[in-house]
Amino acid sequence: MPGGFKAMRHRGRAAVIAAVSLAVVLLAGCGAKVASTTPAKSSTTEKPFTFQNAGLLWETGALAQKLDSVRVVDARPAADYAAGHIQGAVSLPVDETFNPTGPKQMAGPADQIEKLLSARGIGNDTVVVVYDNGKDTKASRVFWTLEYYGQTKVSVLNGGFAKWKKENLPVSTTAPTVTPEKFTARANPVLLDTKDSMLAALNKPGVAIVDARSPQEYKGEDVRSKRGGHIPGAVNINWTDLFTGDDAPVFKPAAEIKKMYEDQGVTRDKDVHAY
Repeated sequence: MPGGFKAMRHRGRAAVIAAVSLAVVLLAGCGAKVASTTPAKSSTTEKPFTFQNAGLLWETGALAQKLDSVRVVDARPAADYAAGHIQGAVSLPVDETFNPTGPKQMAGPADQIEKLLSARGIGNDTVVVVYDNGKDTKASRVFWTLEYYGQTKVSVLNGGFAKWKKENLPVSTTAPTVTPEKFTARANPVLLDTKDSMLAALNKPGVAIVDARSPQEYKGEDVRSKRGGHIPGAVNINWTDLFTGDDAPVFKPAAEIKKMYEDQGVTRDKDVHAY
């Protein structure tokens, strides 16, 4: 995550970099005025709660059927891509989207992102599916960067490359020939918190702050920035807890994730800030 305590905010469909925050958006699009979280009931049975923005998460089987009609993006390191990747995928290591001269891991400037996406055949209307190894944050980070710069037809592959390989779906070691597309970056500042906006959110009614790091980092026992601990009022929802525990992890069912958030006071009526 950029800058350690640099917080990222989302509204409506948009998402922030951490997998924990992608899950929030899958559930409800917090920050927007949305309907009650109570599932609709029929006269005989209660419908299970499902992701409200399920289109942001593609399943491997669905992608396998549409490889020729979407732009698949591999957010892993270039060496991993070269060793084997989803057939037809282009390589866009998440590190290449960072600003090389700005604060650590902050998104690159508009001209940098425009060049990266255009060279990989991504225009403003291209349907994009991003993946990493599965239980990771690289794809979610690239997902957020694209949305921040105005590419809203972007989703993440559930289970990533680990699940793709487990299901023996098409893998290649050859990079595809790509026709460049025109991408115009239009930054949406509401998707990126600053120090001032984060300070303004502290102790504000209707706001939830989510710390997506490990419990040890949250408690200040594992210090990876200038200071240990967490932003005052933040609740800790470790991004790794959102995934299943099998050998090809995917996001847990929507009802489980919903309960995880609600148990921490993160509900769909809140304006959520995640870091």
